Amino acid sequence: MLKRLYVDNYRCLVNFEVQFDELTLLLGPNGSGKSSVLDVLYSLRELLGGTARITDPEIFPRRTLTRWQSRRVQVFEADVELGRDTFRYRLEIEHDRETPRARIVREELLAGGEPLFRFVEGVVHLFRDDHSEGPQFRADWSVSDLGRVPPTEDNQRLTRFLEFARKMLICGLYPRSFATESRSEDVLLTRDGANFSAWYRHALQERQDLVPRYQQALEEVIEGFQGIRLEKVGQDARAFTLIFGDKSRYELKLDEISDGQRALVALYALIHITAGQGYTLLLDEPDNYVALAEIQPWLMALSDACGTSVPQAILCSHHPELIDYLGADRGLLLTRETSGVTTARKINTTQGMSGLKLSEVVARGWTE
Repeated sequence: MLKRLYVDNYRCLVNFEVQFDELTLLLGPNGSGKSSVLDVLYSLRELLGGTARITDPEIFPRRTLTRWQSRRVQVFEADVELGRDTFRYRLEIEHDRETPRARIVREELLAGGEPLFRFVEGVVHLFRDDHSEGPQFRADWSVSDLGRVPPTEDNQRLTRFLEFARKMLICGLYPRSFATESRSEDVLLTRDGANFSAWYRHALQERQDLVPRYQQALEEVIEGFQGIRLEKVGQDARAFTLIFGDKSRYELKLDEISDGQRALVALYALIHITAGQGYTLLLDEPDNYVALAEIQPWLMALSDACGTSVPQAILCSHHPELIDYLGADRGLLLTRETSGVTTARKINTTQGMSGLKLSEVVARGWTE
């Protein structure tokens, strides 16, 4: 589980720290930095995948430097608990403010305060699971060399951390972008969910036993829904098709149902199709496109799953329903100071309540 994130010199996140629980709601006004937190985690996941470069447009380009600072180094730290291990990952990136050039000056992974991996000034130092020293070699300054370490018998702790990082599902669903047909099986969902069909196709191959519970959940929230099938429409292509009706059965493809229904299909898949597989869910505005009467059942299902079949979920939203349901116990309020810096803190729910819902208290600014 991701316990802590520290970010410095990234957009509005300056000397910023946030602590996470099994289920956390990040709330605050637009521009307060909620999406920036998810952007950092997305970039770290992509970097630790072993193929991305720090200057790629969606990773850590120069434009992510905090505008009102002259410092060239960005710092990122993530604390992760996996079983008995407590990991700390640290990444330091140095940018040239005049050109797009950048380099990783330090990358480090500790377990229990002892090193498993260290990259400093162009040299990788590998350590075994018992922290004894392994090989050293010169490496690439523009990629995560940690993400390129192959699994071996004596680096199982490092491998476990990488598996966790690569199983962060980070997205803000845009149902209109969902492709109906898929010609491949995608391991990860894209930021907007556009490859949902290809992601579901991969998940179906991995864990077909999870599908009945998923379809049962959809039956309870989509009127007339009976099932899903992947219709063959070409040599390699499959179309995501929903079955409706009872006595008079009919089928609709994914692009023939409403945006709200597509959102529900994806949101419930994130709970049920990932169950028991170690995925961390990080969702930006999951309430978009979903009706008020539909969001609370999904929230209840997510709350029940968190800590069991879904290890952790982090949501970003300012929707009243999410604030009222999660804000008091699970909410962190992000605010921008007059200096432009973002801070995160628990909500003070005792001041100015007067019998109002928490969402109304937040709307009135009575959370100091």
